Amino acid sequence: MRFEKNVGERYRRSVEDAFATIIAKGNDEHRHVMNEIMRSDLLIRVQPVSEINASGITGVINSVKTNYKLATERMSLREALGEIYIAIAEETIDNGGQRGCEGTFVHEGRHAYDFAQTLESLSNADVNPLGIFNPTLYELELAAHKTSGDYMLCVDKDEYLEEGLGLMILCRESDGQCSVSDDGINTRLRDSYGLAVDANQGATASEMMGIVV
Repeated sequence: MRFEKNVGERYRRSVEDAFATIIAKGNDEHRHVMNEIMRSDLLIRVQPVSEINASGITGVINSVKTNYKLATERMSLREALGEIYIAIAEETIDNGGQRGCEGTFVHEGRHAYDFAQTLESLSNADVNPLGIFNPTLYELELAAHKTSGDYMLCVDKDEYLEEGLGLMILCRESDGQCSVSDDGINTRLRDSYGLAVDANQGATASEMMGIVV
């Protein structure tokens, strides 16, 4: 991965520390996603929350260039990751500390990986049309929320678990143990995003990235 030139050293260290912690404490899926991102040219941006209106967002760096590449060449997953950026809010790092930074990159890292899978599959659609991967916003958010919940369980610290319970990503079982809550996540997606599996699933990944090929 690479950083936008204006990202300061303190923020760079926080991001690098977050990736290292996710790899150390996460599960196999977390490690795979983080390692793929780190070995790619995915761009990391750190911006004020007033500019991105979220703790973090993921998108295509330049949709015109990406569309041209899709029309003229094939992409591997890692090459596709190089078309993607993740922006994290300065305030997420300043106020949320490493827990906030880790949580954002677990969630947005899943989005980045899924966007890259979409680009890779579209670039190879002529030889593998049945292999096109183009999830809806509902499917993207469901996957990102579930992997966030899995990470909270992996870390297994009170502050992580309490955050998960508060966000309805986790629930507490009768024995007092926490688990990922499918019902809670679906309620959150419906109430906060207006998304539901049997109703509005939102735009597809290619539409969100501005891909027209």
